[in-house]
Amino acid sequence: MTKEKNIHQRLASAMAAVTYIQKERKQGMQYTIVSHDAVTAKVRPVLLENGIVYYPTRCQHTHNGNRAECSMTVRFVNIDDPADMFEVETFGYGVDGQDKGPGKAMSYAVKYALLKALGLETGDDADHDSIDHEPQRQVQVPSMSEVRDAQKKLHDVQTSDELTAAFKALPEILQKNQQVRDTGAYLRKELTKPNADLGGDEIPTFEGAK
Repeated sequence: MTKEKNIHQRLASAMAAVTYIQKERKQGMQYTIVSHDAVTAKVRPVLLENGIVYYPTRCQHTHNGNRAECSMTVRFVNIDDPADMFEVETFGYGVDGQDKGPGKAMSYAVKYALLKALGLETGDDADHDSIDHEPQRQVQVPSMSEVRDAQKKLHDVQTSDELTAAFKALPEILQKNQQVRDTGAYLRKELTKPNADLGGDEIPTFEGAK
């Protein structure tokens, strides 16, 4: 009696049958790609011939503007012994202005799970891509208490020169804050009036302040 192949032996047979997937140029694109449909058309029949099925067991996604981001686990199973299996962690992005982003992200994730599970060549050379990494810029926003403290410091001055010095002494994040800048502009206007007297402890209200 011939012993049934385990999942890894079946995968090895599938890997031997498919060694390369040709890149293609989609209409409107400036570069060639290996599409989800091309990978599926090549790989699915070979996996079935070797008694392997695959399907997602976990899918998590978020949206970042018009980009869907998908994290997925794809399971490859021996059809003669469902307990004999392995899983591939994968992810994908899908950009779309309407409602196709999640589907694109899932297709991307499945495509790369298949490519990596079977060790397929695609002609891509990720180590020599000429794209520089651009780290996400963190936007710093001062707290309301910091804004109020800065406004009070500006309000405590007596002359236009003192106002300039007090403003320059503030941290850059507060110098760029619109409420602080509006306060400074208001106070400068008041200090340049004849017989200027700001008086009081309250921070002035001005158009644009929040």
